[in-house]
Amino acid sequence: MQIDTRLQEGIAAHRQGDLEGALSAYKDVLTENPDHADGLHFLGLLHFDAGKAENAVILIRKSLDQNPKNAAAYNNLGNILKLSEEQDQALEAYVKAVEVEPRHEEAWSNINRLLEGATNNDDLLPILTEIVRLDGDNPHAWHNYGLSLMLAGRRTEAADALEKCLEFGSDVWSDPVWHARVLCALGRQDRAVEHLEKLVAENPDDTVARYQLAAVRGDDLDQAPEDYVKEHFDSFSDSFDEVLKNLGYRAPELVAAEVTELAADRSTPYEDVVDLGCGTGLCGPLIRTHCKQLTGIDLSPGMLKKAADLNAYDFLVEGELVGFLNSDLPSKFDLAVCVDTLCYLGDLQPFMNALHGALKPGGILIASVEHLPDPTGPDYRVDPTGRYAHTPDYLKRSAEAAGLSYVKEKPVVLRQELGKEVHGLIFHLVRNDRDQD
Repeated sequence: MQIDTRLQEGIAAHRQGDLEGALSAYKDVLTENPDHADGLHFLGLLHFDAGKAENAVILIRKSLDQNPKNAAAYNNLGNILKLSEEQDQALEAYVKAVEVEPRHEEAWSNINRLLEGATNNDDLLPILTEIVRLDGDNPHAWHNYGLSLMLAGRRTEAADALEKCLEFGSDVWSDPVWHARVLCALGRQDRAVEHLEKLVAENPDDTVARYQLAAVRGDDLDQAPEDYVKEHFDSFSDSFDEVLKNLGYRAPELVAAEVTELAADRSTPYEDVVDLGCGTGLCGPLIRTHCKQLTGIDLSPGMLKKAADLNAYDFLVEGELVGFLNSDLPSKFDLAVCVDTLCYLGDLQPFMNALHGALKPGGILIASVEHLPDPTGPDYRVDPTGRYAHTPDYLKRSAEAAGLSYVKEKPVVLRQELGKEVHGLIFHLVRNDRDQD
């Protein structure tokens, strides 16, 4: 038997979805040579496709014992470990991949995603230090080296490393404005502005760069432009859930817990419920049992496509939040949830006014916002991240001005970002029962 030919036959069958044909070929290869590194690797991937993740890890590790220079196998091992909730082991596997192949872009991307939610990277930093020394023209290495330095608290060195990333040009990065956001957090606002001005000059129609520039400069903005929000979320709808998971994102669960607590006092589900800014539908499945009819609204068609796959919503609507609430709705709502959507609005009065008209008397909103703790400063502030934070007092005043009662607030941690906690509020509003349609 030509063992390499038989292996390729198995790989071809595997790619075509013929798992039985692939299994037969891989078994033939390993019968001929039980230590065949590629045979073990691909058999491991086949086991994973069959839902046997533990077997897959064992087989790919055996493959790497035979050929420890296979960067692709390390990356695949990392992917399986990550999906199995073994984040530390996954990161170790990805690092092995880039040690073997310093320009392995997929492994670098995976490292970056895990690092964004990391709080401890003591083992990684020395490796990245060595990689940038040996391969000083590797943009992905500098990117992750800067992030690792930041997580280690070495802010000046981190800023220097991330400034180095800008020298590679904007075409290298899937998100060319990311470094500007982080440089602001590290005290390099002037350099961030310079970078963003260059991006806008190169492409004046880049709505993301234009808004980010305005946010970093601290321009007086009442809300993020619709085209920015739509483009921003469409661009990473495929990876959105994974990115937020790595950040320890808790807002949907926190809002859903409030809904569950309220629903415990009811004998029937809420008749009409809306998820305002539903995104990929992270909140919908968590509250579905408490809703007779659940509608989701979002600006991003990419996000809505992901939400539709969950089969949690009765209706999904593409549109802008305030315009939707002000439209001729077929029914008003008993309950609205709004998970981290108001962070793209500064001035909340138009939203509050529209919400009042869209809720039934006694209707409730449960929402999350990022917390601006200083009561002596502005009512809201846009951060270099492009997101707004609001004061509790402003939430209360804008709600009451619209005829809504501000009945409850709870300080929470919404997620981890760049090794730090992002603080927020979960709050409840009620349309007063005395109001009439």
